[in-house]
Amino acid sequence: MNSLALLILRIAAGVGLATHGYPTIMGDGGIEGFAKYLESMDFPMPLICAWAAKGSELIGGACVAIGLFTRPCALLCAVTMLVAILTTHLGDEFKEWELALAYLAMMTTILITGPGRLSVESWRNRNK
Repeated sequence: MNSLALLILRIAAGVGLATHGYPTIMGDGGIEGFAKYLESMDFPMPLICAWAAKGSELIGGACVAIGLFTRPCALLCAVTMLVAILTTHLGDEFKEWELALAYLAMMTTILITGPGRLSVESWRNRNK
């Protein structure tokens, strides 16, 4: 039963976060637009930070959803959400940063628990 619960959590958190990274990387404004936004907030190396943030959302989210490299990807996603809360949403009303907090909580839970039995990692370990 716990493995099913972890699967549901991983899919919801991973797919949800990946859908936030995808449009920035593939959309009209692209990663350069997000880098300009980060530059306006005085982030160092804004293009690298933009790729790190949106890459962790897209690739990290997808990996968490399927349960591949789950703990490292959940850590990267959690750090990305923490940075978003402490920079972009600092001083905003709670409703403006509650989604980032929810993703932070979900990714931290996945980081602590691991992917569970219903994951690519578990399947690979059983077939070694």
